[in-house]
Amino acid sequence: MSKSKSIEKETVQNNTSDSVSQITKDNIHKITAKLESQLPVKTQQFSEMYTAYLHTMNNTFDSCITCEKELMDKLGVDKAVLQAFVEFSKSQTDSVLQQMDFYAQWRKYSNDMQLSAIKSWDTFMQTIIDANLKIFK
Repeated sequence: MSKSKSIEKETVQNNTSDSVSQITKDNIHKITAKLESQLPVKTQQFSEMYTAYLHTMNNTFDSCITCEKELMDKLGVDKAVLQAFVEFSKSQTDSVLQQMDFYAQWRKYSNDMQLSAIKSWDTFMQTIIDANLKIFK
């Protein structure tokens, strides 16, 4: 028998329990601990990706700005056209920013509601545990 199979067998034999719920609880704790341990790495990965994205977008737009200025000057585009685009773009940007605020607010309320439901369930379960303790004493 290989060393890893031996360790696995010992772990299974040492993990005996009188309860399916206890086994499930233990496994959920292992999964949750693994998720929590990965949060710093996932946060770092997101940060690196975001930084690279911003850098690439800035370079792309810097390149476009240079070419666009030359083209606009050569074509003799009226500054009023550019001003109209500024106003249109501002209204679109304001709309997106407002939607982002609405979404953040919705996520907060949704999270608060979920936490409230979990706390209510926890209170209910504590009541059941207390009642069971009184019954089985």
